Amino acid sequence: MDVNNTANNIFNSINTENKRESQVVIEATQPISFAFLGVDNGTIDRQDQPGRSDAILIGTVNPKTRTTTLVSIPRDTYALMDGYETYDGSLFYDKLTHAYAFGEAEMAINSIQELVNVPIDYYVEVNMTGLINIVDALGGIEVTSPLTFDYQGNYFTQGETRILDGKEALAFSRMRKTDPDGDFGRQKREKIVIKAILDKALSLGTIRNYQDILETLEDNVRTNLTFKDMTDMYSAYGKSLENFKQDSLTGEELWLDEIYYFYVHPEERLELSNKLRKELELDPIEMEDLHLSDTDYYNLEYAVYEDDYVEEEYVDDSY
Repeated sequence: MDVNNTANNIFNSINTENKRESQVVIEATQPISFAFLGVDNGTIDRQDQPGRSDAILIGTVNPKTRTTTLVSIPRDTYALMDGYETYDGSLFYDKLTHAYAFGEAEMAINSIQELVNVPIDYYVEVNMTGLINIVDALGGIEVTSPLTFDYQGNYFTQGETRILDGKEALAFSRMRKTDPDGDFGRQKREKIVIKAILDKALSLGTIRNYQDILETLEDNVRTNLTFKDMTDMYSAYGKSLENFKQDSLTGEELWLDEIYYFYVHPEERLELSNKLRKELELDPIEMEDLHLSDTDYYNLEYAVYEDDYVEEEYVDDSY
């Protein structure tokens, strides 16, 4: 199989809202950003479904500091569906995972950008079969389980380090219901798997190996990276991918019309945005630069009221 044809088949250009003053170029002097979408289709029982992005990770790669920052975004995060057309032209908010179901990678990436006001330069979308194939093509990945559990006949022991094949890696990253930390626990294990894949890929050390891996992914991976981009990125950013920092969004339960959402306060979004923008060497933003919903405005006003109330109580108690 010709590797360039395979690269062309997995290439998928998307139109994203421009969040940069100039187009990013893959070279060792310019930080870049990326998103990873783990889509819940690709298996026999889900081939005809559009899928949702059950795993959402965004990251920055800074070749000057030789650092990669990886952030998990909870799938149920309350977010603007950027590009969703309602019958009356109003804005539409939903769980971030549904952006992919509504508009595939393009709406998913645009919605992520609007959530944190950070440009996403490149993305990789992998379905469940694709993850299995990647891990198997690498000859397995080494992980240490943070807890003891079993999922779909796959057993893991807390503190045990072992080599997982593709099916085991998928099971390790997907279990949620029996994790004491729920979806947050799953996010931690997703980051463990992604880092293990990158560590194993970088350890191979030759482009020939990447060609072999690429040939296994044609039906299960989409990306806006060309094969030249991939090889250039390996040369320019390989060292940066060896040093990981991890971050996450914090939030709380939000129930609207008896539907659960994970709600991230604007202050938390702003803090994460400026962390990532600093890694990308972009100017910091202010609260007014975020796209805020009615729910956001309500929580901001409530927070101000609560601060004033506490201050007044403190003054009263001083007498």
